[in-house]
This record gives sequence, structure tokens and C-alpha cells, in this order.
Amino acid sequence: MPLPAQTVRPSASLQRHLMGLLLGVVGIFGAGIGLSLWFSLESTREEQQRLIGYEAEQARGNLVRRLGDYRTLLDNAARDRELADVLAFGTPEAQQAWVRARQRLLPEILGLALVDAHGEVVGDAASFRIGPACQRDLRRPGALTDGRLLVHRQQAGAEHVDFVAAVHDVRGMLLGGIFLSVRLDPLQRAIDGSILPEHAIALLDAEGRPIVGHGLQRGAMREVRLPVADTGWTLVVQSPVQWLTRSGGRQVVAGLLTLGAVLAVLVIGIVQLRRTMVRDIVSTLDALKALARNEPVPTIMPHYVEFEQVAEDINLTARHLQEQRARLERLSLTDPLTALPNRRAFETRFPQAQGMAERQHRVALVMLDIDHFKGVNDRFGHAVGDQVLLALAQALKDLTRRADLAARLAGDEFVVLLTDLDAAGLDAWYQRLSDRFRSELNAFGLDLQTGLSAGQTWLGPASRDSIDDALMRADHALYQAKERGRGRMVQYVEPGSDGAG
Repeated sequence: MPLPAQTVRPSASLQRHLMGLLLGVVGIFGAGIGLSLWFSLESTREEQQRLIGYEAEQARGNLVRRLGDYRTLLDNAARDRELADVLAFGTPEAQQAWVRARQRLLPEILGLALVDAHGEVVGDAASFRIGPACQRDLRRPGALTDGRLLVHRQQAGAEHVDFVAAVHDVRGMLLGGIFLSVRLDPLQRAIDGSILPEHAIALLDAEGRPIVGHGLQRGAMREVRLPVADTGWTLVVQSPVQWLTRSGGRQVVAGLLTLGAVLAVLVIGIVQLRRTMVRDIVSTLDALKALARNEPVPTIMPHYVEFEQVAEDINLTARHLQEQRARLERLSLTDPLTALPNRRAFETRFPQAQGMAERQHRVALVMLDIDHFKGVNDRFGHAVGDQVLLALAQALKDLTRRADLAARLAGDEFVVLLTDLDAAGLDAWYQRLSDRFRSELNAFGLDLQTGLSAGQTWLGPASRDSIDDALMRADHALYQAKERGRGRMVQYVEPGSDGAG
């Protein structure tokens, strides 16, 4: 019967595939670098904005405190009953004496004077350092009560800001006011100490004209504007636009170097992969031939044109493996209950153990039997019996080395091949096995009065020994162990021997 025709699909080019992969990786790395740069720029912008915002808050707080000190000073003086009496009943000489006494206590002020209810300065305005512009401001309607701060810059070196507080008598009638002019230097000092040297700051009046400050610029600047209490003034803080901080720049450079190194390694790896992949497939072919006794290999359909010849050889080997599939599937080497090797596996491994004995290794065969196992099955049922078998199997797995073999022959009969142990070592192994078996029973929640009986024999050279002879000797020793009360291991002794060994 002819085999159905297989669908033939065109083979892809490994070179084009790797080039596409490389370009994709380059694109991803480029996008990663771009995102990293964008994140760094955003982080720098936010950090700069927070910094100048903090500086503006600090400067505004200093200004508000300084202006508040002057207002408090003026308001306290305006509420002084002595001042009300001086304005209402005092002579001009007494009024001027009151002003001069306060001037000596306030060294930072530029001018201090009393004014009447019409805004006229009491006494000689020039002697109190009250200029014409200040006098005009005092005569405007509401000047004594509206609380406005007025800035005067007419005279270089004598720029100042004016404060006015109204004075009332006990009945609330307006008697006049107290006028105070303060140089701008204290306000300049208040803001200078709040910003970094490379930043700019300015205090603007209601019309946007600078009162104090330095360094304001036009162009690419980051800026924060804050109102100053109820003065109508605005505080402006600026900083040059910095695209990347030094730390951010280092991070970007480090990222570029890292990504470049990864990209270089990837390129080298891809080139090397293309060069060595054919050799790897040939090595896989050799491995498949070595694994001819394992499960079959499916037909390999190559994806790349470079692998077609190698794939044909692998498929040939796979067909040989598939011819053995039926026999390998029937050959089960594992006991289904305990997952230990079964008798067939033991028989397959036995020649190897004989070979070890021929090379002067001590190889012991131990046959194990669970004491009173039939009684356990009869009394508790086969489910409990299976758990007992599983407990022994687990103990054997835990105590069997890689070079040893533990197998279940049938029922509760187990056999173990142990290499390079002397008699004392075998006794110690048996004792550990018995203890582990009891621990496993406890782990299963089984409180049973049972143990292990064992018979042991040494393997001889293959020319003088066989698997049947060895099992017969071990079985004989096991019978002796049961005869002597169970729960022990007995070594086989040749008839007529003194039992040494």
C-alpha cells in the first residue's frame, strides 16, 4: 500500500531569520534607550520644578515674616494710648519728641513720622526723611486706613517701601496715623538667602515692576510665581532649563554602554549560533543513535534549508527506532505499584553486578520479606497491604545509592544489589532500612507490628554463579532469618563452612 504523500512546505532561510531577529533586537534596544532618555528628562524637569518651587516658598515665607514684623511694630505703636494722647492733645514739640525717641530704637528704618487726620506730616517732613512722593501718597483719600504698601524709587540709594497705620481715640474717631518707610535692603536680604546662586529671583509690585531681586532673564527658563500675602506683590523664581542632571547623564551613558555591550554579545552569539548549529544537529544524530533503546523519535521536519541533509539522516535513524517501538513498549521495567524496578529490570541489571564481582568488587544480593504480610492483608485489607509495600519501597529509594539496585520481585519479596559494602556495612544498611521502614509506616499512619526479614549472599564470578543460584542462596538465608524469629538479616553460609566472611 503506497504511503500518503507528505505536504512539502518551502524552507526558510536561517540567515534572513537571524538578520530579522537582530534588527528586531536593535529596534527594541533603541526604543529602550529612547524611553530611558525620556524618563531621565522628565525626572530632571520635575526635580528642577520642585526645587524652584521650594525656593519660592522659602523666599515668600521670609518676606512675609519680615513684612509682618514691620506691620506688627506699626500696629502696636498705633494702639499705644500714649500716642493717641500725643496726637490729640500734645504740642508739636511733644509730637516730634515722640517720633525722634522711636527713631533711635529703629535703626533699619528710613523715615518715621506722625500724620494728622488729613494726611499731613506733623512737623518738618524733611527732618524726618519724608520725601514729596511719600507726602503726596499720604494725602490721597483713604491712605491712612487702606493698608496699601507703596514703593518709591525716585532717589537712587534711598529706595524704600511705606507703611501707614491709623491712630484712633477711645471713641474710634480717626486722630491721624503713624508713617514708617523702610529701605528695600532688608527685603533683598530676605530673598537672597533662599535661592541657589545660579537661580534668579524678583519681587514684583502690582504693576509688574521689580521691587527687589536679581537675575531675572528671558528665554528658556523654568519659573514659579507666588503671590505675597495681601500685598498685591508677586514673587518670581527662575532657573535655567537643564535638560539632564549630571546623575541623569551618567545613567543614560551607563545605559547606552550596557545596551551596546548586550547587543555586541547578542550579535556574536547569533553569528556563532549559525556557524555551529549544523554541528549541533550532527551531535544530536549521534545522541539519537545512542538512545536507540528509548522511546521513538518523531519525524523531524527542518525549518531551515541549511538543515535538510542533516534532517534526512536523523529521520533515517528515527525509522530504526520506530521499528523497535512495539518491543520497547511491551518491555516494562517498572513495578506499577511501588515504581521500583521489577524482576525483568533486575534480570537485566544482574550481569552488570556480576561484572563488578569479577573485577574484585564486593557485591551483595539481599532478599527482603515483610514479616507477617499475609496477616496484614487478611486483617486490614489489601489497601493497607499496598501502603505497607509503598512504605518499604520508599525506604529502599531513600537508602539505595546510584550504583545499587532495589527491585520488587513479587508480592512482598524485594531484592537489592549493593556494591562495595562489607559485612559490617551491610548490617548497618539493614538496620537503617528497618528504621526507615518503620518511619515510613508511621508517616502513612500505620501502627503495625511488622518488620523486615532479609537473606544475604555474595555474588561470585559469572563463570561460577548465576542469577538463579544467587536468588536461591539469598532465599535460603531469608528462610533462616524467619526461622530465627524474623526481624533480622542472615548471611548465607555454604554447608560445612564455619560461617566466617
